[in-house]
Amino acid sequence: MDTLQTYPETEQVAFPLDLPRELFWDVPAALDLDPRTHDTLIITRVVELGRLEDWRKVRRYYGDETMKRVVTNVRALSPQALALCCTAFDLTQEDFRCYTSRPFPPSPWIW
Repeated sequence: MDTLQTYPETEQVAFPLDLPRELFWDVPAALDLDPRTHDTLIITRVVELGRLEDWRKVRRYYGDETMKRVVTNVRALSPQALALCCTAFDLTQEDFRCYTSRPFPPSPWIW
């Protein structure tokens, strides 16, 4: 006889700015994300993976200057996120660290 296996209810932890839990799938649920301390993580995840309403929440909370500072200094952004940030903040690709810096120094054995 097949029985349904039930799992205990997972504790719902409030995420900052009422953002969806799916954006932070790799962050332990017990960790309390502080919007001021973890601003780089929150902004980067929303820019890369968030929906338009998540983008609006984060932009309203942090403001354009903080968002510009964070996205221009992160090491990696997808081409889509880079284009979105260029348009939203009136920047060029050369303003972004992920565009101007090489991720690794050239290897001496590669010809």
